[in-house]
Amino acid sequence: MLKNWTNLLNTECKVVDISGTTVYPIFRNGSTSLFGACDRTYVNYEISACKNIQILIRDPDERFVSGINIYSEQNNLSIEETWSNAQQGILVDRHFCPQYIWLLHLYKFYKGPVTLRKFEHIKTLTSIHWKKSKTKRKQVPILSKFVDIDHKLMKSINKTTSLKNLIERYRHVLS
Repeated sequence: MLKNWTNLLNTECKVVDISGTTVYPIFRNGSTSLFGACDRTYVNYEISACKNIQILIRDPDERFVSGINIYSEQNNLSIEETWSNAQQGILVDRHFCPQYIWLLHLYKFYKGPVTLRKFEHIKTLTSIHWKKSKTKRKQVPILSKFVDIDHKLMKSINKTTSLKNLIERYRHVLS
């Protein structure tokens, strides 16, 4: 499954400072709001200088549904077509890929301590709320291959550990 995410893993990696807190923005996890509120941005190899990075982890099922919906909206596709293509493995996209894949992306440039936070923690970082979809989300069946590993990540919420340990703990789930 990992080979499907090569496009994400080969993009620029960015981490932001917001009022003294370093945060790794993940798509569909308030990333636009976090970038809008940031005081400083670290890119790729600059990230290794960070001391601790906060990572907002959104409820995996909710994020999957939201990601399928926004991808459909942005690409003028029906929800059913987008979901079917994701289910068949024809479509993978950063809007609904496992959040663990985003951690792999960060891992290319940073191995140090991270603290996973529930998505709701964003309210302590910024009051900005950009790009909220105006259309009601259509529910779709959850595809386990997109959420199972993130459900495991939820067990580490509010814990600080090295990113290396997190990556090693869950890498077998993607097989």
